[in-house]
Amino acid sequence: MLALISRVPAKGRKCTVNLAAERPLGLFCVWAELRIGVRAGERRIRRCLEKSAEELVRLRAVTAVFQEGFEYRDVFLDRGFREAGCEALLTAKAGEIAALAAKRYDRAYLTARRADRQSLHAARTLCESFRYLVLDVPDESFARFEEVCLSLGVTPEPPVRDMPPPDAAVFLCKPRTPVFLPGRCVKLAVEGGGLVKGGREIGRISFVLPEPRRFELPFPQSPILSAAVEAGTVTPDEVTAAAASIV
Repeated sequence: MLALISRVPAKGRKCTVNLAAERPLGLFCVWAELRIGVRAGERRIRRCLEKSAEELVRLRAVTAVFQEGFEYRDVFLDRGFREAGCEALLTAKAGEIAALAAKRYDRAYLTARRADRQSLHAARTLCESFRYLVLDVPDESFARFEEVCLSLGVTPEPPVRDMPPPDAAVFLCKPRTPVFLPGRCVKLAVEGGGLVKGGREIGRISFVLPEPRRFELPFPQSPILSAAVEAGTVTPDEVTAAAASIV
């Protein structure tokens, strides 16, 4: 269950929390809206935050999405809350994101830990945009990836020392050996970026849902959307990567 945590100003010294159930994209969420008085002291604010954390823990809502600019994030993280990430969404849309950000569409590079549904989907979407695909995957998984790639007219290659430089690289896991990318290469490191040198990070990504599935909440959309993809209440095909820019 997700905890949606926000703050609104209130009059005087009082600090209260309002808990409400929400179902964005079919997810079970608890929205904790903290109403913190503009003249409230630090001790009163701290008690309110601690009480809010206790209530959310009791409800087993310990994966949190915070309102943009929420200044008490550490109070919850120090009590064992985990901030919701975007790994599931980025993995599901990795090939599409890389194609959006790349300037050339000759060669792509992909690392994956196993031939699971999302990794194979990433390979498929890269093959739809790039002429060549270098696969850094376990030897026992290569044949499954190869089958997907060949169906799209792309013959995958294992990484070799003197391979031509890629135009885009997607790291769904840590590469088996350090990877050195040219400056023009765009990279998306869902995991394992520490062994990747060079390249340009894809950092600002926006996503679009069909109109009937859109929701209006004062929280970042991507972590909620990622949780829905992970839970299966939203399919990757329903999500479009609308823009991807370099940081």
